Amino acid sequence: MEPECLLMDRISNLPSSLVQTILTLMPIRDAFRTSILSRNWRHRCVNLPKLEFDDKLLEKSTNSQLSIKCKVVHAIYTVLLLHRGPVLEFSLCVSQLPSCCEIDQIILHLANNTTVEKFNLVIGLGLSAYKLPSSFFSLKRLTHINLKNCVVQLQSTSFRFERLTSLCFRNVSITNKMLICFISCCPILKSLTLVRSNNVPIGEEKHFVGSDQYSALVQLFQLLPLIEHLEMNCCPVKSLPNKLVHLRALVLNGLSFGKEDELRFVLLLVTSSPNLKKIKMEMTYSSTEAISQTAMNLFDLQDYSNVKLDRLHDLEITNFSNMKPGMDFLKLILAKSSMLKKVRVVINNNIYVNDEVKMLRDLLWNPWASAGAQIKAERA
Repeated sequence: MEPECLLMDRISNLPSSLVQTILTLMPIRDAFRTSILSRNWRHRCVNLPKLEFDDKLLEKSTNSQLSIKCKVVHAIYTVLLLHRGPVLEFSLCVSQLPSCCEIDQIILHLANNTTVEKFNLVIGLGLSAYKLPSSFFSLKRLTHINLKNCVVQLQSTSFRFERLTSLCFRNVSITNKMLICFISCCPILKSLTLVRSNNVPIGEEKHFVGSDQYSALVQLFQLLPLIEHLEMNCCPVKSLPNKLVHLRALVLNGLSFGKEDELRFVLLLVTSSPNLKKIKMEMTYSSTEAISQTAMNLFDLQDYSNVKLDRLHDLEITNFSNMKPGMDFLKLILAKSSMLKKVRVVINNNIYVNDEVKMLRDLLWNPWASAGAQIKAERA
């Protein structure tokens, strides 16, 4: 028998496209380490279309911000210096990386590449939030943008993201006016995430606050005729300029059904989206929160006889409690969704077991439009 070292190297003889796919699925540090395997592997990873830098870069590193920044920046600079060919997807998702000017240079390099289609930037807060440079708006071919803990300030309104279909802003500081301007430059947007954390300071400006919040929200929904996936915090919208006929998935965070304006907002979105397939909601809970009298009786005062959710398959509510408006909302969904298959309710741990049993019994006795729906109740 031939020695094992002389046996055919099956991996090296795979088609180049398959080897590239394998390298893309590996952590980038390990992918570039393959260049020392043999002469045949020396240049295998220099043309990877997907470059992803994440927290794995910081394994066994010290906790100082200077050390973290130096290690991450050095790794990115080295890869970009060796890289040849187009970069289709770039991700910098290092939760401990603070804001630094080196990120500007990285984005400028990518802007000169002009081929990037997906861009992800998720970094830590540090002493100050990272301000997106003007060179970012030269990435004309972007189809996906994901930003977290950043500041967006538009120096010009001449940019256009003609191909952008997915936009995700998490804890992004931006004014109402700039946000509307940004989205107006994305004519085929299908997925939008606008989520902020009230207890995380990311800058002086937050979207959908201030005296112009209502008009900004109305403008926002006017700019989303093709939207299919929507995730956001609760906002005080009293009416929509048009129905969201393409909306398939709705995700709402930080809701309180004890507040009338938030309850009305949820009902407005759900009843204006006839083709919804999935609803996911994260509730807030406070045992001392007062429930407004209007919220308590809202379902008794409104007529929902014409509401139909015949496409809805999945419903998930987390941090749920037994307050009456929440129960009324859940009963409405169960009664109007003839194709409902899965209902997952995660109950807040502060709810007493006896109250939980009574709540579930009440739901089971309520009329269900779907005979095949299954409800799963669990503790947080």
